[in-house]
Amino acid sequence: MAKYFTLDQHLIVPELVAMSKASWDKLTPEDQAILREAARNSSVLQRQLWADQEKASLDKVVAAGSEVITEIDKTPFMEAMVPVYEKYVTTPEAKDLVERIQATK
Repeated sequence: MAKYFTLDQHLIVPELVAMSKASWDKLTPEDQAILREAARNSSVLQRQLWADQEKASLDKVVAAGSEVITEIDKTPFMEAMVPVYEKYVTTPEAKDLVERIQATK
């Protein structure tokens, strides 16, 4: 077990249901509505399951004697990502998406 465990929020699982547009377009409007509602409902359950698992895992880390660090300076991590964004985020759509994600701080 690691001596230190940092809660840096580098991974937060989104509630995502993905389907190709071609498959979506094959569904009837009624089936699309059912799928939308099921996705909304499942996101609530997924968030709860994720929170429960995260707490159980953190409890194990603490029980094993690791020091949990919750306050960190994320600036160096964000700065390290700048060249990655410059290299891979090249379309207006991708830039818009990254900007919207960064605005959620």
